[in-house]
Amino acid sequence: MTTLDSKEHPWMREKAVKRLFNALPEEALRFVGGCVRNALLGAPVGDIDLATQLEPDDVIRHLDKAKIRYVPTGIEHGTLTAVINKKPYEITSLRKDVETDGRRAVVSFTHDWAKDAQRRDLTINALYATPDGQVYDPTGQGLNDLDVLKFRFVGEADMRVKEDYLRIIRFFRFLAWYGSGAKVDAAALKACRENRRGLKQLSAERVWSEIKKLLSAPDPSRAVRIMLTNEVLETLLPEASNSEGLDRLIAIEKREELEPDPLLRLMAMSAREPVQIALLCKRLKMSNKETKRMRAWAESSAPLDPNADERAKKIAIYGAGGQVAADRAILRGAGEEDVIISARWISLATLAQDWTPPKFPLSGKDLRAQGVEEGPKMGKVLDALKALWVKSGFNADREKLLMALKLINR
Repeated sequence: MTTLDSKEHPWMREKAVKRLFNALPEEALRFVGGCVRNALLGAPVGDIDLATQLEPDDVIRHLDKAKIRYVPTGIEHGTLTAVINKKPYEITSLRKDVETDGRRAVVSFTHDWAKDAQRRDLTINALYATPDGQVYDPTGQGLNDLDVLKFRFVGEADMRVKEDYLRIIRFFRFLAWYGSGAKVDAAALKACRENRRGLKQLSAERVWSEIKKLLSAPDPSRAVRIMLTNEVLETLLPEASNSEGLDRLIAIEKREELEPDPLLRLMAMSAREPVQIALLCKRLKMSNKETKRMRAWAESSAPLDPNADERAKKIAIYGAGGQVAADRAILRGAGEEDVIISARWISLATLAQDWTPPKFPLSGKDLRAQGVEEGPKMGKVLDALKALWVKSGFNADREKLLMALKLINR
């Protein structure tokens, strides 16, 4: 029997986790999925998910009795999220799929761990562990597949994918995170390739969430290339299927010790074409913040020169905006064959990220005090003074700008 030593895995001993196991009947609750998989791999454990033989109403009754707050995040599918000290713990009742349409499932609850395992996606995710660390592998394949890092679906691959087409992206997401040298099951790849059109049925929010997770992996380049050769990438991201651009960015990330940035990686895979990027953001229903960054990068025409002096660089960064300048400079550095020139682009990106532009010394109140009327004229005067200030390298102080104002306002 494979076991996890709780002394080596502090997350198993958390007070909140012990409260949950004490709240539900003995042996009715187990760790499941990612936390078990990652613990066995020696990888960091993030979310702690749990599976239970109890049906949702019984889980609610026990949580209420233990005075543990919960949110019915997916109660129709048997999922409640317990919240202890602001940390969420998903508790899902054992279930089997009764009916599926590729997006959502009708489920029935069960007490059988093996039946629950059969409706999960990958064998390495169908692993359960008791609070004392005993690991259960109902499919009989998960532990072996984890040992050799083989990525395959539970049971018949085609059936698993057709139950929920999101599993195609999840398959490649796990490959990106854990499978740099892993075996890729031929049946799994075939199922992903042949069912790729089903991705169009999925909600944009689910798709974008999985893409972000995939592109956040330390090095997702192999997974993305396999997606490309199996025609999944172009189906999923027709505007962003340049795997070579991603390869170049990841190479410079490693060289310069840059943190993975899923948005920047998506830019590296895309053409800097404003209309296409706007449509991509809309189709994936990105957040306002994400959309603003993507579109600003695509639309920017401010000149950037890595060979300029620092004063000129700061003027250019101010004109482009710090985030836009950094994004453009990193991507230019990634695309540059000459290592010296590439390093200059990265230096410009670092300046854009680290430099805080000074605050313009004047305001509308100052202009009113000098007799400038509110309205279009005030806006034009402010713009003219700001242009002088920028041209000076941000050195023109309040006094000099007020003198310039008198000349402009004569």
